[in-house]
Amino acid sequence: MLGILLDAATIVFFLYMFKKCASKTKLANAVESVGYVISTIISVPIAVFMGDLCYRSFFRPVVVERVRTLVETSGDVDASIDPVARIMTGMPTMVNHGARMYNTTKGESLVQINKLLAGDLTTVTGDIVDIIARPVIDGVLRALFFCVVFAACYKLFREFYPTIESYFYNPDRAAISPTIGIVAGACKVMAVFLVIITMIALVGPVLPDWYIFRPSSYSCSFIFKLFYEDNLIMLFLGKGLTLY
Repeated sequence: MLGILLDAATIVFFLYMFKKCASKTKLANAVESVGYVISTIISVPIAVFMGDLCYRSFFRPVVVERVRTLVETSGDVDASIDPVARIMTGMPTMVNHGARMYNTTKGESLVQINKLLAGDLTTVTGDIVDIIARPVIDGVLRALFFCVVFAACYKLFREFYPTIESYFYNPDRAAISPTIGIVAGACKVMAVFLVIITMIALVGPVLPDWYIFRPSSYSCSFIFKLFYEDNLIMLFLGKGLTLY
């Protein structure tokens, strides 16, 4: 049901943007479209760098201390107790919510964790935290920084619009072209839609397990399925995470 509603909302948004952009000049549409692209290009590497930096500097030390005892005493508990599930009890709530969708406690990640737990338990806490918690926390931080930097860059870019307009102005560019406006509107809607899908992919898994926050809830959406796997923003913003 959500997928159908998402497709309908996207169509309405497309029509709204088409109508809005069709009444703007060629230059205004061009500047706005370029602004979206430049803001995205600038925001992705900054978000990746800041997310990684904040995780290493602030979040990792705290999480390591929270689970250190659980890791170091894994060999002293009943063998019937799942050591990974026991360690997860000390993880932050967001990590517990996001671990399943980020694939940090299954597959290859689980194999790596079990190998670490079979060795010297006094030295592996940080490595285990990096496997389980880093993708989740880092993903949320990247999403947060991306939104902030993207909004700031686009706002700054628009502040320079009068200067850009005066530099590139000519009668043809100042004319209104519904066709060019519709094309520019499609580009802007596409950028916004990709950002929304990226936020759902990165942040949705760490939120409470509500229907609206699950990416699977949008499986009936043709548009969502079309761009979820081939999202250019997610391709770079999610690099290094195990979500994809």
